[in-house]
Amino acid sequence: MTEQPYVYIDIVFVINLVMDYTILWATAKLGQLQAPKRRLFLGALIGACYSAVLLFPNFSYMYSLLVRLLLSLIIVGVTFAPLKLTKLAQALIYFYLIAFTMGGAILGGIYFLSNNPHLYGTMNELMLSLVNIKYTWLLVGVAVAVVLAKLGVGFIKKNLLKNYLRVPVTICLASHRLEVEALLDTGNQLKDPITQAPVLIAELRVLAPVMPRDIQEVFQHSTDPEVHKMIAKLAHSSWSSRLRVIPFTSIGKHHGMLLGLRPDEVIVRTNERTVRTKNVVIGVYNKALCPKGSYQALLHPDLIESAMSA
Repeated sequence: MTEQPYVYIDIVFVINLVMDYTILWATAKLGQLQAPKRRLFLGALIGACYSAVLLFPNFSYMYSLLVRLLLSLIIVGVTFAPLKLTKLAQALIYFYLIAFTMGGAILGGIYFLSNNPHLYGTMNELMLSLVNIKYTWLLVGVAVAVVLAKLGVGFIKKNLLKNYLRVPVTICLASHRLEVEALLDTGNQLKDPITQAPVLIAELRVLAPVMPRDIQEVFQHSTDPEVHKMIAKLAHSSWSSRLRVIPFTSIGKHHGMLLGLRPDEVIVRTNERTVRTKNVVIGVYNKALCPKGSYQALLHPDLIESAMSA
């Protein structure tokens, strides 16, 4: 007579609570989603309760695919709400990716490293063994999720976000429209000291074709002209009302000055929105921003936030 295995519902609950919390935390990291710890815990609590309910025979219908999909939607929604439909779909994809990777790592580790002969039996026996999973294998799953979150964020930043964070921008200046590719630069916190308008930094070579001749000549005479002297020389320029002085600090230059231009309008386009704004200043940069030329401007975070929230 074979020995009947025992399942402790409290252990199942705690293990799934830890696993679900880790999966949701990794989902937040990988998807760049905001979620306080209490929301992560609430989502994990729902998942843990579901896992505990599955142990009761009267709730066998809870195994259905529809119920599982609905529950995943509830867990992700409760944890990360409010989300737009596209963001919700992204979050679900990350959630499943991490859950499958984490579960696969645990299952693979048990299969290859365990000496328990019962693991090579039927699927029901295997699932029962997973219910009674040891804490050491739980740690393996958590470690896999953490590594995936850390490496995944790095991969996205280095590869995917380079394309995602490049957005087309139209600069309208004196009846001219300049189409540039702008890179979202979270380190760009420059603002006009008077109006507090965000600064979009653009290469001189992009702006030069529409600039008055006197402004172009000032830059031609010096690769790094003093902005105050430049402003004085341009006092009678047709663009004098557009001129601004933007102070900045960078490595090796603690009190730098950047010539700013007030455009007629700037149009920022993302996948979801098109935003037009006049509350912006163009900072003129007399060098190449990207050696490869893949972008010609640096976008202030406030401008992309306006595009996303519009």
